[in-house]
Amino acid sequence: MSLINFNPMRMKVDRRKMLSLSGGAGAAFASGAAFAAGHAQTDSLNLDFTKPEDNLTAWVKLASSLEDGKETCGYYKGTIVAVMGNDAKNIPLFGYEGFGMSRVTKLPDGRYENLHREVSYYTDLKTGQIIDEWYNPFIEETVKVWPVHNDPVNSYYSTQFSQTFGEGDQAETVTFPFILPWEVHGDRVVTSFAVHTRWPSPLTKEEWPREYGGKWYKTSEIFHIHARMSELNDPTKMKAMNTGSWTKEAPWIPWMLMGETPGRLMYITTVASLNGTEELPAHIRERTEEQFPIHLSAPDKWSEPNNTSFETWVKEASPVPVKEG
Repeated sequence: MSLINFNPMRMKVDRRKMLSLSGGAGAAFASGAAFAAGHAQTDSLNLDFTKPEDNLTAWVKLASSLEDGKETCGYYKGTIVAVMGNDAKNIPLFGYEGFGMSRVTKLPDGRYENLHREVSYYTDLKTGQIIDEWYNPFIEETVKVWPVHNDPVNSYYSTQFSQTFGEGDQAETVTFPFILPWEVHGDRVVTSFAVHTRWPSPLTKEEWPREYGGKWYKTSEIFHIHARMSELNDPTKMKAMNTGSWTKEAPWIPWMLMGETPGRLMYITTVASLNGTEELPAHIRERTEEQFPIHLSAPDKWSEPNNTSFETWVKEASPVPVKEG
């Protein structure tokens, strides 16, 4: 994902929402005055985190780059765990690893256009290698694994954030003031936010009896981003390198064939900005070159609508027949 380039709105708006800011994401942990006092310097942006404009500047430096049209890469890696119920032990299922590519351009009205696409793979917990099939212990069946390749996941960054996903009566828009919570510890700065949303599932029970998990696709995503205050405040640096974490709570993935079995998935990952795709792990870069080469670059022009993994999967997959008996 990406704070890495995890574009703050992929949250579907609903993930695509990377920020439906929850948990008081609108309240600053550190005042701009305190920040300026501790980090004032001659050549400094002197960012004041109580101001939406300075939040926007800092965010663009974290999520991508202030250099118009500059392509940036964000990487994430972690584990997906099954959460079955109050009395059942959580079960690690497989790894999750991928990256996003972004290209940001400042528009005449002050907004930033973010062009983004992302690809993610499921991996073996022991070897770390990408898997193309997986034995599902819950249904005692080997299933085909479908990697995530969302394109596009575009958005606009603004002092007032708004993002729309889907079409027609399934469209959803989230809007909120762009002020993030910030914590400043010397030259270390941390910000976090959460997104909680839902939208109608693109699957129907009649057509997808084994894949259908319910009427709604509901998720929560939590992001923590760590960076250097000196980089955020440095006017000569267009990009602030960062690390952090991305946690997601979501329904079963359709290809798992869990149907409406009670339970959810928890994605637990670390994220980091990279200097380019050459820094990606070899198995991730090579598989992408082979299977999704377009994802090694960010889009170069706006397109819509945005796609989630469920929507992309529905377009490409076919229903798995119901087992006899």
